[in-house]
Amino acid sequence: MKRPLLVAAACCAASAPGAARRAPLPPYSEAIRCAALTEAAAKLATGTAEEAPRFDEAMFWGLAASESARKAKLSSARFKQDQRESATAALARLEAADAGAAAELAACRKRVPPLDKAKPRRSP
Repeated sequence: MKRPLLVAAACCAASAPGAARRAPLPPYSEAIRCAALTEAAAKLATGTAEEAPRFDEAMFWGLAASESARKAKLSSARFKQDQRESATAALARLEAADAGAAAELAACRKRVPPLDKAKPRRSP
């Protein structure tokens, strides 16, 4: 008797709006590139009106890259090294107005899900 209820609950959860919108976790190489580009864009936007949205994008991709690294069973040291190297290279490319970097950054930004700013944040 419990099994049909579990199956029904699983079906309802899978068909919920939040589940339908969740994109699969990108491969590590893709996530670390987007994390680096969005982090560099956030640094370049410091002190401007674009600072907050760029920070949000960098947070999203940083967490995605971290989770992709964990699923790929990469060490923390390897992830941190990749993150530093990728961020340094991405910043140099964006500062040099590299068209390829700008196009890749735009593609990464499009993949960041919208934040629901209407929901109040919980205090710690």
